[in-house]
Amino acid sequence: MMKNVQFAPWVGSAYTKGIEEKRMMALGESHYCANPCDADSGMTNRIIRVLFEPDREHEGFMNTYTKFERALAGKPLSLAEKEQWWNRILFYNYVQSPISGPRKEPTRQEFADSEAAFFEVLETYRPDGVLVWGKRLYDNLPKRGRQLDDLILPDGDSIETWAYDLRDGHTVRLLPITHPSAAFTTGYWHIAISTFIRDMK
Repeated sequence: MMKNVQFAPWVGSAYTKGIEEKRMMALGESHYCANPCDADSGMTNRIIRVLFEPDREHEGFMNTYTKFERALAGKPLSLAEKEQWWNRILFYNYVQSPISGPRKEPTRQEFADSEAAFFEVLETYRPDGVLVWGKRLYDNLPKRGRQLDDLILPDGDSIETWAYDLRDGHTVRLLPITHPSAAFTTGYWHIAISTFIRDMK
């Protein structure tokens, strides 16, 4: 059990096989919950399972996840393919207290209070790479890691990257991406994510 984690991560059934044999984590910012009493440890897993329920009516919040999965796969996905792709990754929301509305930012204290839980997840699941959803989250992650060389894309664009070294010496590499709820170009981010995974040693 992870003592600091309030919202248990989604861990896909094929997470250890990963994508191109790399264990990948998608890192969201926070859960929105109008009534904090409704927040429980299973929230993350319930949200991901909704994405591939065959009889589920499409809801607006799903667009964020749909854009991200298309960036991972490089194409639109069938329901069966959605499940396959989500089962290849781990998804975790960083902030471990519920936020009361979708446009409300977590406080600095809420980011800081979530650090111990984040490192528990990293130490437990040892991802090779983390895809960080949005600049605000990336800028509020713990500074105890180290800067890596920029990721250079085929078109010459560069994206800064970061790393944390775990207790056993395993290196976890981080790539900040545009938050999929924003102006998110799936083709561009498919190339960036694919390059990031391929460049891992």
